[in-house]
Amino acid sequence: MKKTINEDWKNKKVSDLSEKHFSRYGEFLVSFELSKHGWNVYEPVYDEYIDFIIHKYICKNCNKLWNHTPQLVCKQCGKDFTKSQKSKIKAYKKCSNCNRMFNAKNKKACPECKSKDLINRPTCDKCDGEVEMIKHTCECGSIDFDTKFRTIQVKSSRIEDKNTYAVDMKPKDLIEDGLHYFIWCLIDNDSRPSFLVMSVKEFKEVMKESLNGISFFKDEGREHFSSKDFGKWKEFLNSFDKLEL
Repeated sequence: MKKTINEDWKNKKVSDLSEKHFSRYGEFLVSFELSKHGWNVYEPVYDEYIDFIIHKYICKNCNKLWNHTPQLVCKQCGKDFTKSQKSKIKAYKKCSNCNRMFNAKNKKACPECKSKDLINRPTCDKCDGEVEMIKHTCECGSIDFDTKFRTIQVKSSRIEDKNTYAVDMKPKDLIEDGLHYFIWCLIDNDSRPSFLVMSVKEFKEVMKESLNGISFFKDEGREHFSSKDFGKWKEFLNSFDKLEL
C-alpha cells in the first residue's frame, strides 16, 4: 500500500492540482522567490486583494541588505557566538555586593555573601570574558538602516489549450498607493515557474485604453498571452529588482 501511494505521488503534476490548491501553490513559489531576494514575507489576516505584505531592512547610505540580527561576541577574546555557538555561552552571574562571579545554575543567591542582588553575565567558554550583543554596521560604515514595505497580489496561471497563459484582473485590483505590486506566477508543462513582476502603474501603462473596456468594468478583464515569449509582458520577466524602486 505504501509503495502504491509513493508511486502515485511521483506521478502527480501541477496540472493535477485543483484551482484552490494551485493558487496556494503559486503563492508559495512567489513567497520563496521573494525570500531569496531578501524580503520577509507575511500574510494578512484578511484577504483584501493583498496576498502578501513584505519588508526588508536596507542601509540608508548604500541600499544594501541590512543584517538585523545582532552579533554575540566575547569582549575579551573576540569569540563569535552568533551563528551556532550560543549553547556554549556559560550562564554566569555576578554579585553586586562582593563582585563574586559564579555559575548561575540552581543558584538564587551569592555563594559567598548570600546577597540576592545578582547581575546576569553571559560568559565566554574559552576565556571567561563577558559576551556582549553588538549591532551590525554596514560594509560602507553606516550605522543607519531603513525599512522597505511593499504589498503583493499574486496571480497564478497554467498553460491553456492554445499555449497561452491567462490572468484575471479587475478594477478592485488597482491599488494605487505606489507600494502595491503584481507578481504573476506562470507554470509551464514541466512544472517550471516564471515570474512577471510589475507595479500597478506599469500594468496600467501596458494596458492603456483596455482598462476602459466594458469587460474590465464588469470584472471580466482576462489577459491572454503567449506561454513561449510572454507577449507584451516579457519586459517584466523575473524583474524582482522593480520592488526596490
